[in-house]
Amino acid sequence: MEVCEQNEAFVEENGDLVFSHTKMILREGDRYYYAITSRRYPANSQVDLLELDLVPIPTSQIWPPFPRQFTRAPEPLPQDCYIKRPSLLYYGDTKASTELSSLLLNEAEVCEILRAFPHPNIARYLGCIVENDRITGLCFVKYGMNLSERVTKDSRPFDVDLCLRGIQKGIQHLHSLDLIHCDLNPTNILMDGDTPVIGDFDSCQRKGEKLGFKAGTRGWTSQDFKFARPENDEYGLSKIRDFLFQVCKM
Repeated sequence: MEVCEQNEAFVEENGDLVFSHTKMILREGDRYYYAITSRRYPANSQVDLLELDLVPIPTSQIWPPFPRQFTRAPEPLPQDCYIKRPSLLYYGDTKASTELSSLLLNEAEVCEILRAFPHPNIARYLGCIVENDRITGLCFVKYGMNLSERVTKDSRPFDVDLCLRGIQKGIQHLHSLDLIHCDLNPTNILMDGDTPVIGDFDSCQRKGEKLGFKAGTRGWTSQDFKFARPENDEYGLSKIRDFLFQVCKM
């Protein structure tokens, strides 16, 4: 059995953050489990499985059946590609978090639409990773860095206005397909050379739909948004604009 993911949780006590517990996602073959322990495990340390109370994660709740009309990722996979697999760390925290398969299927459906209607400012989707007739990941072209990395770790000249125009074009393309991204932030904007490319569609909804379990990133979206509307993305773009002008003036 292997530990796939782990995360430490903290709670506030008297104004300080105090360690609460460690949550782990474990895998044995094609079976997944989660466990919560009061112990802290340094990275790469040996985990005593006998100390853990393993809770099975039903496959049906994390990997949706693969619809035959969807696109399979190429086999063998291209050398320069990125496989997006959903994190299971929040599984079991809320009722909504047990519906990860719906979240993954929704993102695959959005990506199928975008594959049929490509745009240079939208991440290029290559298809679904399929195991045992279930979607276990989504395959994309791999880009060099995200927008946040580009403006904070790369010293080359950067054209803020050109970047913002590219993001705007990508948003307009999404909206022309009645899709609202709902999670625009600098880590979800990838860089194809000097061209910004919108990626990460797990919060994306059709226009007018109620926002789901994934509804944006704290600090980059408004808590007042309850439905997928164009103003959600306009708000995200305005936050990115403020971020770029602030960083690039430093």
